[in-house]
Amino acid sequence: MKNSILKFLLFKFSRPLILIVLIIVFTVFTDTFWAPDNWTNISNIILQQAPFSVLLATAMTMTIILNGFDLSIGASVAFISCVCGYILRATGNPVYAIIAGVGLGAVVGTMNGILVTKAKIPSFVSTYAMKWVLNGFALVLLGGKQIYNFGPKFRPLFISNKFTFFYIMVAVLVIVSLIMKYTVFGRQVYATGNNPEAARISGIKTDLVTLKIYLMGGMIVGLVAVMYIANLGTAEPNIGTDFPINAIAAALIGGTAIGGGSGSVGKAIFGAMIILTLQNGMVQIGVPSVWQQVIVGLVILLSIFMERGLNKLAVRYEE
Repeated sequence: MKNSILKFLLFKFSRPLILIVLIIVFTVFTDTFWAPDNWTNISNIILQQAPFSVLLATAMTMTIILNGFDLSIGASVAFISCVCGYILRATGNPVYAIIAGVGLGAVVGTMNGILVTKAKIPSFVSTYAMKWVLNGFALVLLGGKQIYNFGPKFRPLFISNKFTFFYIMVAVLVIVSLIMKYTVFGRQVYATGNNPEAARISGIKTDLVTLKIYLMGGMIVGLVAVMYIANLGTAEPNIGTDFPINAIAAALIGGTAIGGGSGSVGKAIFGAMIILTLQNGMVQIGVPSVWQQVIVGLVILLSIFMERGLNKLAVRYEE
């Protein structure tokens, strides 16, 4: 019994432990990853990379909880950033760009939700099709070019303080976490993801729940698009190609189970941080890019097996 409890706790806190082990390993084997007198790399991961990866992982986790995927998030970022770039170049008003970015994200998310709930197209297919549509619009809009001139107010609003992206990330995560944990809607999301038919019989409007989740995820993606061009200083139609797979990887590594009904903001955070730390550390060590992909793939598989082991141990512990 004691061994089972110990194993259960070990699996339960496996993601924080993995993150700590990775940090220790890369600190020991490199001089640039982290040192008491050198926080540059860690600061860059937390303040410049994590806000984007964590928010996209959170949006993806929300759809996976409903037993779905959103493969359009990278194309959404590209398309929305192009539209925002045009607005900024035309008006120079950052408020218009932010409203347009979040609003367009909501529209794209709603369209994805309608395709899943009303057209009954599996999310993998519908969001993959949406990816091509949005990529095409982005290419048509910019014609393969880039937009640089955002006016004097937009970028300073985000980059004048190095903590701005971090603060935005924390605010969004708190809001999403409160919704998912402490509201009736949050409970309906998990019930729908766990067993949509049973949820429907119990009176939950599962289609509406699904639509709202895709809308929320779209708004987060729209915000990320605005943040991305503020950080990058340019809008271009070819960005975001690896965003969906990285977000899925972060969600799975964090412990969100494929099949729906489980997942959380915390899991998305740890998953994204593990991915970022692993990728950054491998670069610091000098691991070739082709082997980096192999290692990330193996970590994803390991995380899936760990989650299955955790679920079995949880059942045994309850018994």
